[in-house]
Parts: sequence; structure tokens; C-alpha cells
Amino acid sequence: MTALNQRPGKLTQRFGTFTRGFISTFTLDIASRGMGALTTVLLLRALPVDGFAYIVFFLNIGQFFGSAATGGLRIRYTRMEAERVSRGVDEPSAFHVTLRNGVILIVAAALVSLGGAFALGIGGSDHERLVFIALGTAFTIGAASIELAIFHYQAQLAFFRAGRIAVARNGILLVVAALATVGLVDSGQVVGLYFAIATNLVALFVAAPLALETRHTKATSEGRFGFGRESAALTLYSLVSSGWAYLDIFLVAALLNSASVAAYGAALRYISIVTGPMPSLVSVLRIRTTQHDMIDSAHAQIELMSRWLRQTIVPAVVLLVVAAVAAIWVIPIVNGGRYPESVGVFQVLLVAACAQFVTLPNSGLLITQERYTTLAWTNALVVALNIPLAAVAAPLFGVVGVAAVGSGVGVFQVALVSYLAAHPPELRDGETEHVVPG
Repeated sequence: MTALNQRPGKLTQRFGTFTRGFISTFTLDIASRGMGALTTVLLLRALPVDGFAYIVFFLNIGQFFGSAATGGLRIRYTRMEAERVSRGVDEPSAFHVTLRNGVILIVAAALVSLGGAFALGIGGSDHERLVFIALGTAFTIGAASIELAIFHYQAQLAFFRAGRIAVARNGILLVVAALATVGLVDSGQVVGLYFAIATNLVALFVAAPLALETRHTKATSEGRFGFGRESAALTLYSLVSSGWAYLDIFLVAALLNSASVAAYGAALRYISIVTGPMPSLVSVLRIRTTQHDMIDSAHAQIELMSRWLRQTIVPAVVLLVVAAVAAIWVIPIVNGGRYPESVGVFQVLLVAACAQFVTLPNSGLLITQERYTTLAWTNALVVALNIPLAAVAAPLFGVVGVAAVGSGVGVFQVALVSYLAAHPPELRDGETEHVVPG
């Protein structure tokens, strides 16, 4: 059944479900991100510059490897599970297989990183390299397992339960930051250890039961171990897109100094506050675009893109201007006079955030269209542009220059993805509907 001939009652019911889902996801996401922001502020004030820079790098490394190694698996699992729920299929998806494969990929990435660090002499002494990668691997496994559980409940339209998991995750990290504030934790390495323990404790409670429940579910037809061409293509896409998402923090670390890393990391945290609704919207839109009425109708996809742009462009621009002006006074107060460059970094990153907001459904629609290779090459292109431009900007303009390059390339990326999503193969071939067998 397509979006064009579906009964109005079912459309209204679906609209209500996703509206409620956004409200609950947004409310809990605000609480979760508030905890994350407070964690950053407490650590920024409690740790020395090198310690805070260590944690910024530690968290970004963990988030990068978690997204790069397991993001593709999560995308495929979510698409399958959400479509299964939408079509009313009883057989559950194999959560345990996706979780297992994700852990394997993270460990494999850690071993490759460890070998590279020893071969290139990166990261201080051998002991320091080993400890950093071990802690980062443990943290990444816990964080990625939690994310998979969140995606699972979102695919089942249990948005409130998914939001509570995110709150629990950030709440326990806030406890660690509070320990640093009162002097019980005094180094970035110890904070990293406690972060790794905390995330794995949460994962034990939220992901392990789901794996046990589906342990008898057969793996998908994608190869004997549930990892085949589709998962490989999506993993490549996640690797490239995650590399681009966290590329600038790595470039700042390589081209500049610890103070610049800390300034960039603080600005990223403040951006996450201003863009508070975006993760909630992404979560809901990710599931909305994998419902069968969207999958079956190319015209419904394009209508979603157009309607979203019309409704968001004005409020997005207003928010950008207000936040850019307010940052001049607010950020120095929050930073306690430290890292003044974070103001400029924050302001230029706002431009990319605005462009991303007004095109929010579009990347998800390429996934709906199963154009995984297209997603991979578009992100590879922006990485190829970002690296040399940032290398030129860093010595000339410092951390603000690196951020400006990343922001400009980000605007180009969302524009390119939007164009491609608006021209699906079905329309180019003259077809009006794309029907996936139930």
C-alpha cells in the first residue's frame, strides 16, 4: 500500500505516533544533553588543560570508532527492524548477531590501531599507547552496545524507552565528572577508565537482555554470519562519514596544540546544546523514512524533503543569528575565561548546523532508496576536500580556520546529498512507485 492510496485514518494514526515519539525523544534528549553539557563544564573546570584535552580526544576517538565500525550494522538493523514492525512481520531481527559483529569490528579496529601506533611511534610510551587503546576499546564497545539498544527500541516505536536509556548513559558519566569536581579523580586517564566502566555497566543492563532474547533467531540471508555485501557497503559508508564527522578534531590535534583541541572540543559541546532538537528529529525521521509507505513511494519521499525545507528554513536562520551573537558574551562566562577561540569556532560551526537542520531527512532517504554506494562516495569526496584545505587553513588562521573549512565543506555535502535524494533512480527511469516485497 502506498502513501497515495492509504486510508486517511492510518496516516493520521501514524502521524500521531511519530509526533508523540518526537516529543518524548526530544524531552529526554534535552535532559540527556543537559547532563552531557554539565559533564563537559565540570571536567573543563576540574581538569588541567592536558587532562581535559585527553578526555576530548578520548571521547571523540570512542565516538568515531563506534560509528565507523558499527554504524553501518546499526543502520541496516534499524532499517530491517523498523520495516518489519511497519509491515507487521512477527519474526524478530537478530539483535545478537548485530551486537556480536559490532564487537568483533571494534576489537579488529583496535588491534589495527594498536599496531599502527606502535609502528609510527604515536602516543608517547608503549605503556601509554596500550592503556589509551585498551580504555578506548572498552568505552567504545559499551557505547556502541548502548546505541544499538537505543536504535532497537526506536525501530519498535518505543521512543520513550530509548530516551530513558540515553539519560541513564549520560547520567552515569555525569557522576564521574562530579567525582573529578570534588577532587576524587584528578587525571584524564582515570576519567577515561571510569567512563569505560560506566558505559559497560549500562550496556550490561540494556543490550545483554536483548541479545539473550534473540539468541535463537536465525541470522539474515546476508551470509552465514549475517554480514554480507549490504553490511559491508554500509560499514564503508559509516567509516567514511564518521571519519568526516570527527576529522576536524583529529586535524586540530595533528596540526595545532592541546589548547586548540580543548577549544574545539568545548565548541562542539556548545553546538550540541544549540542543536538540541536535531538528534531527536534524526531519531524519529530515521524510523519514519523506513516505514513501508515511504519505502514504497518515491513521490512521498520528495514531498517529505520539500515540506521539511519550507517549514524549517526561517526558524533555523533566526536561531543561527541569535546563537552567534549570544556566544560573544555567554561562552567566555561558561569557560571561565579559558579557550577564547572556542567562540569563533562555535560561530562558524553554526553555519553547517543550520544547513544540516534544513536538510535533515535527506541522508535517511538515500538509505531508504538503498543507495549505499552513493552515500559512501559523497562522504569520501568531502573528506578528500576537507583534509588539504584544513592543512592550508591551520597555520594561517588557527583552529577557527580549520572549523571554517569543515563548516564550508559540510554545507557542500548536505547540498549534494539533497540533490541526489531528490533524484532517485525510480524517477529518472520514469517510474512513479517503488514497491518492496513484504
